[in-house]
Amino acid sequence: MNPVAIEPGRYTVVFEPTAVGNLVQFIFGALNARAADEGRSFFSAAGGGNKLGSKVIDERVTIASDPFDPEVAGSPFTGEGLPTRRTVWIENGVVKNLNYDRYWAQKTGHAPTGGFGSLRMSGGDVTLEDMIRSTQRGLLVTRFWYLRPTDQRTISYTGLTRDGTFLIENGKISKAVKNLRFNDSPIFMLNNLEAMGRPIRVSASEGGEPGQAIAVPPIKVRDFNFTSLSDAV
Repeated sequence: MNPVAIEPGRYTVVFEPTAVGNLVQFIFGALNARAADEGRSFFSAAGGGNKLGSKVIDERVTIASDPFDPEVAGSPFTGEGLPTRRTVWIENGVVKNLNYDRYWAQKTGHAPTGGFGSLRMSGGDVTLEDMIRSTQRGLLVTRFWYLRPTDQRTISYTGLTRDGTFLIENGKISKAVKNLRFNDSPIFMLNNLEAMGRPIRVSASEGGEPGQAIAVPPIKVRDFNFTSLSDAV
């Protein structure tokens, strides 16, 4: 099937779990308490402080880590030698914890959190097939690569689709399309959420090689921003 070119723009998108993991993992990287407290982060509050206790994404979304999760087990220790433990970072869309390393924990009077250990995002019960059937016109994205940050204050990234991007028309996959470059944020993505499926175990490494396993669902979102076409394969 020869991919066709489509106009860049904002699309309703059905993301397979690997594509979801490619972007949601960047929220983890931004949960640094020091960066938030110093005003350098999406999790910094206007006027000072951080966004602990603030709703930042759709209330259906909970993001947690557990090194002993049987499906996505992680390291029981951090590089600082701290034990990792189950931690809920975002619960029902609300920031519950930030990541405190030894230094910043001591400086601010907090207990160090011990890092992440793994990643699991909550899901729903809508199948990938039903997401496609409910889409009048949109895209199906398999995964991303060549991901680079553009604005840490919004966790915005740019990158390219890869390994299968398809046009959805009248509830069916109609044709393969050329790869697209996006400029968007997982925060915006999870605020434009329309449907979620059941989380499954994937490796969300950029190059596709085996990496830390995470559990994320397929999702359907509106208004995801694609800025240009790419001939990359």
